[in-house]
Amino acid sequence: MTFSLADQTVYFLCSLLFGVILSALYDCVRVLRFMGFTKLWQIILSDVLYFLMCAFLTVLFALPFNKGMVRYFTLFGEAVGFVVYRFTVGEFMATLYCYIIRVLRKIIEKSIKIIRNFSSKLLKANRFVVYNVGVILYKIQNIVYRRKRTDYEHTKRT
Repeated sequence: MTFSLADQTVYFLCSLLFGVILSALYDCVRVLRFMGFTKLWQIILSDVLYFLMCAFLTVLFALPFNKGMVRYFTLFGEAVGFVVYRFTVGEFMATLYCYIIRVLRKIIEKSIKIIRNFSSKLLKANRFVVYNVGVILYKIQNIVYRRKRTDYEHTKRT
């Protein structure tokens, strides 16, 4: 199957754009690392899953252009698009992601602190109420017991 030079040029430019899209998807993996997934097995797993997804998407990308056959110049175009995005817009996006994650962490930490404070006060109030209900029930039980005893003694006398 032969392609004209114009078709190959369009395919190459589309592969550049596709490389940018793949690099933007890699930012999702980077966000996971910023969030704390830094153990070796987590890094390896996320990279392997990312590369499998890229391979699948590359084959899907090649389907309409080249009947599923991936050519070297498309892989080169994807790599160039990936690198260009990564070292230009990707750097800005990384700082933006770090900032957003820091802000979200602070919000979550403050929310957790407020919830812990509220729940501890609620538990203290609950303990106070349960203790006082127990005391009241004990006193009622003693009153009822005394009344039964006095009623029993009163019936015994008569």
